[in-house]
This record gives sequence, structure tokens and C-alpha cells, in this order.
Amino acid sequence: MTTRQELIEGLRAVTRAAERVTSRFAPDDWNLQAHGEEEGWSRKQVFGHLAAAAEITPGFVGALANQPAGKSVTDGLDINAFNAQQVGAKAQLSPSDLMAAFQKAYDGVIKFVQEAPEETLTQLGRFGTLEAPVIDIMDTVLVMHAMAHIYHGGGSPV
Repeated sequence: MTTRQELIEGLRAVTRAAERVTSRFAPDDWNLQAHGEEEGWSRKQVFGHLAAAAEITPGFVGALANQPAGKSVTDGLDINAFNAQQVGAKAQLSPSDLMAAFQKAYDGVIKFVQEAPEETLTQLGRFGTLEAPVIDIMDTVLVMHAMAHIYHGGGSPV
């Protein structure tokens, strides 16, 4: 199981990676299509998605920790529509405002993790087909998922 400190270190690594990758973007680079998918998200939309995911984390963790056994927090949720709504809410932000929101959201998650009761973090939860302690789901969604988006959609770190 992921430790509290490992999750915090992972969250900090995400913010460093995001800064490193986006610091090389020219203004038009934010509009480049990420992942090479037709009609996929732009780089700006990818970072909007990541910022939004971090912003909703405290409520998400509460829902995750309080789901009945065998139920997923995503049951009945159209995740694609939800993601589109969250990304759309960030569409009007400038790249600098978006990255400020991204940093603020991740700082908020770090504070949340530092203060969360141990029993909340170790509670079993279910996100889609992933059933694990809440802290491991957070690590998957906020660290591994974010890093994949940052490096796949944002570009190489070098």
C-alpha cells in the first residue's frame, strides 16, 4: 500500500513534471493535439483535466471512502461526459492561469493528504474496476494517471 509520504512525494513530482514540460511550450503549443488522437484533447485541455481532477479530490475521496461494499464511485457516471464538463470549465483560462490553478489544486491535495485521517486513506474503495485502499486509488489517479498525461500528451521531459 502507498504510504502517505509516498503519495505526497508523488504529488510533488507531478507538479515538478508539469512545470518542466509546460515551461518549454510556446504560446501556440498549448493548442497542439495531445496523444496524437483525432479529435483528442489539446495540451491545454489535458492540463485542464488534471487540474480539475485534483480540485475535486477531497469530495471524491469522501465519496470513495463511503461507497457501499462492491459499489464503485463511478457507478452510473458517464466519465467521458464528466471529464468533458470539467475540461470545458477550464477552457477560458490562459495557460498561465491554468497552470496556477493546476499548482493550487495539487497544493490543496497535498494539504488534504497531510491532514486526512489514516482510516480514510486506508479504507477500501472502488473506482471503476480498481478496488484498493483509497490512498492507492489516489496514487493511481493523481500521480500515475497525471504523469502519463503530462509526458504522453505534453511531450518528452528533455
